Amino acid sequence: MQLLRGYWADLPAESTNRGRYAPPDEPDVRQWLGVLAIVVGIWVATTGSVGMGLLIALGGLLWGAWMAAQVQRYRVALEVYNVSLICLAQYHTFVP
Repeated sequence: MQLLRGYWADLPAESTNRGRYAPPDEPDVRQWLGVLAIVVGIWVATTGSVGMGLLIALGGLLWGAWMAAQVQRYRVALEVYNVSLICLAQYHTFVP
């Protein structure tokens, strides 16, 4: 029995198992796009169409919420990965 992270770190670079037992990938978070959409939505609402501006701002808020959810899912997956064990006899992984 060994921690999965330690097993993965000890694998040679050319091992086929490096991809299989790798930690979860970090999400591509672009929360600045959500903030930019909110700012543009407020600008549009104050200079022209209120409905369109509010719609753009709402889209920015939803984008930010979706990005925050991706980060939360990544953190949970990374926590599970960090406590996972691997059985070196049969190469099964499990969480204690």
